[in-house]
Amino acid sequence: MNLIDIADKFPNELDTVKYFEKLRWGKKITCAYCDSANVGQRQKDFRFFCKDCNRSFSVTTGTYLHDTRLPLKRWMFCIVLIIQAKKGLSALQLSRDLGVHYETAWKMYKKIRECLNDADIKLDGIVEMDETYIGGKPRKAAKMLISKNQMAYYDKKLKELSPPFHFSEGKYKKPHRLVPSKRGRGTDKTPVTGIVQRNGDVIAEVMKHLTSVQLRKMVEKHVNEKDSVIITDQYPGYNKLDSIIEHIKIDHHKMWSYRGINTNTIESFWAILKRAIVGQYHHVSTKYLPDYVMEVVFKYNHREDEGKMFKIICKKLITNHTNQNA
Repeated sequence: MNLIDIADKFPNELDTVKYFEKLRWGKKITCAYCDSANVGQRQKDFRFFCKDCNRSFSVTTGTYLHDTRLPLKRWMFCIVLIIQAKKGLSALQLSRDLGVHYETAWKMYKKIRECLNDADIKLDGIVEMDETYIGGKPRKAAKMLISKNQMAYYDKKLKELSPPFHFSEGKYKKPHRLVPSKRGRGTDKTPVTGIVQRNGDVIAEVMKHLTSVQLRKMVEKHVNEKDSVIITDQYPGYNKLDSIIEHIKIDHHKMWSYRGINTNTIESFWAILKRAIVGQYHHVSTKYLPDYVMEVVFKYNHREDEGKMFKIICKKLITNHTNQNA
């Protein structure tokens, strides 16, 4: 599914509205408030009137698209642009592509992310589990301070410049050493734990605290323990998995893989997630991080069929009620 497909299949707004109506109601349109089938014909504004509760409604009433002022066709374009951006799309770029304000594009993207929930997935067979840490990119530590000879050289060059140039010192007034940031476990960054099935789906969750209890609960929730073997690194938090599932630990200090025993699949998923955050979004707050992770998970799990992904998102947008009143 791409932009050309949308333009060809839905040449006008009425065709778009009919598509969403079919996704929501099927062949028989019913009232969005009382579920009555005693409704009038579609009006020019694409609304219906219920003859039982005397209220008017449209296909977006009570859904994630409730009270939207944008044409549904523009929502379709938005979905396609998001789907095709494998590593994410900034709201600023989306606003340029759709011809809407940045705030509008951000809200549209946020609503779509809220629908991308693959939390009920069950994994089995060979599964890999690992964690990563999301936050600012660490600065490399400087090996040494600037020498006195270097300082004298720069001071001399500044005096000899003609005409004089005024350089702003910025935040740091003195030569300084960059403090190395901690990487991995022990950092102040937000931990994200993931489990992936070989040649299958992935599940990932943002965790406030990375504990053995939380890791075990995640496995019990998303993995069929009896028919699976799980591969992790040697982090002690994974030790309690031994009591519920076949567990193989690989020592990354000695090797990355042995006869197919590795965590390369989940590491590849982390690469996609970090490319999205570092390369596209640049900064993600802890409050919204679960939504961004969920988006990458959803795209990964439906990577083989963009058409199916498009239909799933449209259906979720139009059938997930928000309990809003007209």
